[in-house]
Amino acid sequence: MGGIMLVVLACQIAFAGDFEDGVSALRDGRAADAETLFLAAVADDPQRVEAWWELGWSHWARDEFAEAIEAWLQVQRLQPDHRQVPRWLAAAQTRQMLGQIEVGAIDVPMESFGRSIRFAAAGDTMLGSDLRRGEAGLAPGDGSMLFTDVADIFATADVAFLNLEGTLADGLPSTKCGPDSTNCYAFRTPTRYAQALVSASIDVVSNANNHAMDLGEPGMVSTLAALDAVGVAHSSRYGDVAKLDIDGIVVAVVSAHSGSCCLNVNRIEEVQGAIVQADEDADIVVLSFHGGREGASARHVPGQVEIAWGERRGDVKALSRAAIDAGADLVIGHGPHVLRAMEVYRGRLIAYSLGNFCGYKQFGTQGGHGGTSLVLDVELAQNGVLTGARIHPMLLDSTGIPRPDPDGAAVEAIRELSLADFPDSGVRVDDLGVLSW
Repeated sequence: MGGIMLVVLACQIAFAGDFEDGVSALRDGRAADAETLFLAAVADDPQRVEAWWELGWSHWARDEFAEAIEAWLQVQRLQPDHRQVPRWLAAAQTRQMLGQIEVGAIDVPMESFGRSIRFAAAGDTMLGSDLRRGEAGLAPGDGSMLFTDVADIFATADVAFLNLEGTLADGLPSTKCGPDSTNCYAFRTPTRYAQALVSASIDVVSNANNHAMDLGEPGMVSTLAALDAVGVAHSSRYGDVAKLDIDGIVVAVVSAHSGSCCLNVNRIEEVQGAIVQADEDADIVVLSFHGGREGASARHVPGQVEIAWGERRGDVKALSRAAIDAGADLVIGHGPHVLRAMEVYRGRLIAYSLGNFCGYKQFGTQGGHGGTSLVLDVELAQNGVLTGARIHPMLLDSTGIPRPDPDGAAVEAIRELSLADFPDSGVRVDDLGVLSW
């Protein structure tokens, strides 16, 4: 009897070793080694949910989506109430499907057809955060005063868009930043602040950015639910593509950034696949991307993969042009927290970064161009052809609230950057902010 117990104990130790070693390997980026170890672990104990779950992640890391799906289906069989399986199973199925879409450069119309539609787009927006600062970090009136001076621009557009940084959640904890961290940012805005977006006539937001998971998966779920509750469309995690019907013209918004929750700016063919899919039943497709380096030294588009905080933030020039080759009609960039150039490629406008737009008591606005902002006003024909565009220059005040800029600093910035980075295809900007190409 003692011999049998020793054998059982030895098997348990061997399994534990395989599992723990697999977790370490996966954490270190050695996905192939992790896969081998987790396969051994599930062979030793086919009922061990954790081993199947981590095996799925080792397959995910190697773009083996059919295998990841099978591993997570096994988790679902063993533990039907596993909270995270439905979300990541759907993500793996989406990525598998996108990888099977045939992508190639399409013929894009160059002559406008049909009636026009107007877009108003703004960049990085954070409505205030009660993490660390409590109520002092939140804008008065549930954020109703944040957009008072700019709401008319959004209200007169057919589609008003911005990039929503952070989460909409009530009291959920964040483990993203340590208590002594001075260079880590996590944002939590109460869900009632979603109404401020409605008051500003915002129709759709991107939540595909590096703050989407500030409160983990529960924060993402809460954010999307809060937006749904007030009727603001969203484009965020895998499979979440915003669709808006504007008097019979269907507009799709596809979003990407550099994290694992959403379409990744470094996986250009996958983004193209999502655009091709969206274009099947949309008249106009917009790509919103969150990519590129951050800060005052990141104003120029380098035409190569950019690194920020050790993370690959994409070659945004290659991404944007590939998106248009796949059928996108407008590309809106954000993430560097400063303005970047704009160019016209194949008759479609690419705005490489719209900079900061609103960051109540959080975004730096003094020096370094972080307070220079704008609202991009674009007119497209029904078939996606660019027919007009202008910029409305803004400045962020000392609390990070956007105000019209009578001096037009953004006009000069876009003019200078576009000429420097895209001498052949960059937009020209007159003193009133009207773009030509």
